[in-house]
Amino acid sequence: QDSDARQEKTKGDLYDENTVFQFYSKSKDSYPGKGSGEKVSPEDKNKYKGLNLITDWRRKLSNFHVAPFVLDGKQWASVEHFYQANKFKQTNPEFYEMFSLDSETSDFNKDPLMAKSAGGKTGKFRGKQVRPKGVKLDEDFFTSGRNEEVMERGMMAKFNQDDTSKDVLLKTKDAKLLHFSRGEP
Repeated sequence: QDSDARQEKTKGDLYDENTVFQFYSKSKDSYPGKGSGEKVSPEDKNKYKGLNLITDWRRKLSNFHVAPFVLDGKQWASVEHFYQANKFKQTNPEFYEMFSLDSETSDFNKDPLMAKSAGGKTGKFRGKQVRPKGVKLDEDFFTSGRNEEVMERGMMAKFNQDDTSKDVLLKTKDAKLLHFSRGEP
């Protein structure tokens, strides 16, 4: 389905409120519905047993999960790499390229946490400056809605090109998927 058709669906069409799975990059590998903040109605518990056969299935839903894909003519290690890179695409294309697996000089093109830091406010990873001081984010990245479009494109590419990630997503069926973020609802 294209993006416009997806946006027309109501929440009730997208997921079942009675089944909730919560994930993040360091999620524990517990049975579906037994993770923190999760719920599955007793009559549906067998519906999701296929997920339990996939090691660390929750982590595979995360943007930090390394599942290489190709998008915009470049290879990316993770959705996080693609997202962080696009913050610099217009005004700092050389730095944008460093997030790609195609870069031969990057220190962070394989490590999603390091990529997040490189694209973050300070550009530091564990106290070390990984983004040159003069490299600034594209001014319109967040205000134009480009941030949401980039995230959607990256996720679509990951789940279409990585068979394991796609399998996990499909096996969540109609469950509501929540990304856990400490300190946020």
